[in-house]
Amino acid sequence: MTVKLLRRHTFSDEKGSLSVVIIGLFLITVASLMVMTDVATVLVAKRSLAQATEAAAQRGVHSLNTSAYYTGKGTMLTAPLALLTNRDHAPIPIDCNRAVLDVILELHNWSNDQGSLKRRELQGLVLTDLQCDGTSLEVSTYAEIKFPFVVPFSTMNSANLTSTVGATNQVRDGFYLFGVRLY
Repeated sequence: MTVKLLRRHTFSDEKGSLSVVIIGLFLITVASLMVMTDVATVLVAKRSLAQATEAAAQRGVHSLNTSAYYTGKGTMLTAPLALLTNRDHAPIPIDCNRAVLDVILELHNWSNDQGSLKRRELQGLVLTDLQCDGTSLEVSTYAEIKFPFVVPFSTMNSANLTSTVGATNQVRDGFYLFGVRLY
């Protein structure tokens, strides 16, 4: 019985301040906000890198190999017969040498752009791989981003992001008159 009274007496006699607890919770909240800001920066920068890689792939895939595209026995009846027989169109050929140059130019434009599409955290876009088989194109890029805040209790101040995009051109079926699709 004396032990119970002693315990009750100890707990009811506590003196102190909540300031230490409040300051601790404030520091935890600030540290959490810093980490969330860094994570959001990574997500937005990843999206920006994917957009840059997609733009480079689209620009590269539009490099038409005119000598391969305009060869063959095409007549006025080739397109209507292909439409009636449900025959697939031949893939649109890509000039791979020109595509490499176009991809590099587009990535250079994105690296030097100060507009709203490119995040300022992206330090530089690097072309890591480009595969071209004549009908499709695959572009891989790499970029390093700097965090706005250094993560508490860590020395990590940057992250490496990669993006890979594939693209190809396809013929759309239909009847076009002066660039306007009628069917």
